[in-house]
Amino acid sequence: MIVSLKFPWSYRSIRMVLIFALYLFVPIIGFSQSADSFPDGEGKSLISSKCISCHALSTVLVKRASQDVWDETVNKMVSEFKAPINQNEIAVIVNYLATNFGEDSSNNPGQEILAEQCFRCHGDGMWKDLKTDHSGWLSVIYRMVGRGGKWTPDQINILADHLSETYQVGASK
Repeated sequence: MIVSLKFPWSYRSIRMVLIFALYLFVPIIGFSQSADSFPDGEGKSLISSKCISCHALSTVLVKRASQDVWDETVNKMVSEFKAPINQNEIAVIVNYLATNFGEDSSNNPGQEILAEQCFRCHGDGMWKDLKTDHSGWLSVIYRMVGRGGKWTPDQINILADHLSETYQVGASK
C-alpha cells in the first residue's frame, strides 16, 4: 500500500512566505545606521537619534542648503510628519546642519565624493567597518569602477586619501 502525504503548503507558497519575511527584515538593517561619519559638533547626537530613524545618512550628506532651507525642512518634518523633535532640538539640529551641510560648508572634497557617489549604493557601515591603508582603499574603489562606478583619476585619489586618513588601519570603530 502506497501512502501519499499531502502538505497544505506548496513549495511556491513557502517560497513566497520566505521572500515576504525577507522584505520585512531588510528595513531593519537600515535603522542600524549611526551618524559616526558626521562631523563632530552639537547636534550630531540629535541627528543620530531623531533623523536617522526615518532617513538614510545620504539624505543629509548629499544635501547642501542655507540656514533658512534647513530650518524650513526640519520644521516641515515636525509639523507635517510629526517628527518627535521639540523647539530647542529644532534650533540645535538646524544650526548643526547649516554649519556642516550649508551652502558654503567647506567639507573635505573626499567626504563630498563619498557622499555623492558611494551613498548611492552603500550605507556607512562599509567604510566604517573596513579599515585599510591607501592602497587597500584604491583596490576597493577600482573594484567599484569595475562594477560601474564613475570617478576621474583625481577623484579616485582624493577619495582614497580621505578614506585612508579617516578610516585608518588599527583605528577603533
